[in-house]
Amino acid sequence: MRVLTGICCVLLLLAGCSSKSEKSGTADTPTSPSPAAAPSPTHGLCGGDTELDDKQVTFPTKTGAHLAAYVLGTGGVTLVLAPQASTTGCSWLSWAKRQAAAGYRVLAFDFNGEGRSTSADTGHNSDDVAAAAAFARTSGSTKVVLIGASRGATATLIAAAALKPPAVAVISLSGPSDYARESALQAVPGLTAPVLYVAAKGDSAFASSAQEMYDATPGQDRKLVLVEGRLHGTALLSVTAEGAPEATKAVDDFLRTAAPPA
Repeated sequence: MRVLTGICCVLLLLAGCSSKSEKSGTADTPTSPSPAAAPSPTHGLCGGDTELDDKQVTFPTKTGAHLAAYVLGTGGVTLVLAPQASTTGCSWLSWAKRQAAAGYRVLAFDFNGEGRSTSADTGHNSDDVAAAAAFARTSGSTKVVLIGASRGATATLIAAAALKPPAVAVISLSGPSDYARESALQAVPGLTAPVLYVAAKGDSAFASSAQEMYDATPGQDRKLVLVEGRLHGTALLSVTAEGAPEATKAVDDFLRTAAPPA
């Protein structure tokens, strides 16, 4: 009984650390294992969804990791989806299916060393976003939209500021200004693509970050939407609660204007 109690305490502490890391914008220093082989396909990915069995892909990063992802839909515009902390590309699945049905090609990936992705070097989250954008282009898309949730949004904004050729549009959902020793606030003055910042007012630290980054973004092709409620990251697009309808409409309207399906 004492052993079981100890195990439960350890699990609870680990869960608490994950949540704290996302909110504070800090991260433990990752280890640097030897590069591993690309993951093999898994049947029933994302909770047993067999529809994804033939939709799985892998691609390398510049540090030697192989990132796992799934691709839905077809077309000339690919939405590259970067997940928030403690989640994988599966966290986007319901919204990704809706966008594929609307005419977009969707690429949702797992970060280096997470989910089914292999781990190599320390790298940066923004490097993984850049690798996903490169794969989207080499696999047939003429246009790329970068979309991130929370820490994935920080990485997305940083990658977008340096991407050549640039993304056609960028979306940040509850992105913190800084995360894992990378600063989106320092990067956004370099953005040239239309950008949308979305956050919930009750998610106060992230709403403040959205305002701060919006203010630092140049040009007229920027938009800030602060909705009611406390939803965070992908929940703004996938949970039925206060603020979700307004957030979903803002994202859909922005996409149809800045990067309509092609």
